[in-house]
Amino acid sequence: MLVDFALIISILMALYLFSYAYIEGIRISESDQKVDGGITFIFSIMMAFVFSGFTYLFI
Repeated sequence: MLVDFALIISILMALYLFSYAYIEGIRISESDQKVDGGITFIFSIMMAFVFSGFTYLFI
């Protein structure tokens, strides 16, 4: 039961983080000024891949 719960949480977190990184990438690409995408974009895409790995682990 705990493995099923961990699978659901990891899928939801991976989907959320990939969508957040996608929206952040669009926001960065439409900016005319100098942008700093290090904290939000890079961290969210890295954590999305981590949670994707967790999803594969819990299947």
